Amino acid sequence: MGMANAGDTTRLSTDVYAHRLRDAAAGAAAAGLSGLIITPGYDLRYLTGSRAQTFERLTALVLPADGATPTVVVPRLELAALRESAVPELGVTVRDWVDGEDPYALVAAALGAGGVGTATGDRPATAVTDSMPALHLLPLADILGRVPVLATDVLRRLRMIKDESEIDALRKAGAAIDRVHARVPGFLVPGRT
Repeated sequence: MGMANAGDTTRLSTDVYAHRLRDAAAGAAAAGLSGLIITPGYDLRYLTGSRAQTFERLTALVLPADGATPTVVVPRLELAALRESAVPELGVTVRDWVDGEDPYALVAAALGAGGVGTATGDRPATAVTDSMPALHLLPLADILGRVPVLATDVLRRLRMIKDESEIDALRKAGAAIDRVHARVPGFLVPGRT
């Protein structure tokens, strides 16, 4: 576990993210969901290390609950944003798209038949991150044939139990603040504000 490499302090090792993706898909399955759709924000960062920030054009991690390979749907213009994440090393399928193509159809295809509406209406729900803009939620609901639910419960359960890399990061943060607090008395001088 630990950091991705000596010069990279922005994300954890690829193994940490691979474990999180497996756990998220299993959590979705246990919740009776067809999968998770995660747009840029803290959930995408937690699951892949990606700091992508696209909002106008859809970027989404699609995690089918059946354990199929995850897919990242991303505008071609934003592909570079994935380079610093663990995505290139995770074996995740990357489906880029350009204006004029339908990224929501790519998401539906990545979910597989279990996520798309059927005539009987007995399909499981798909869950989305709570930071997904309505700009993307509404077209997804339309193509999936059902309004998605929030992935908050599934993802919250993952975050409750810290892995070794998270515990190490918390120790380092605690040690850093302890060093700051130890130096504060030296800064306190009568008359200084």
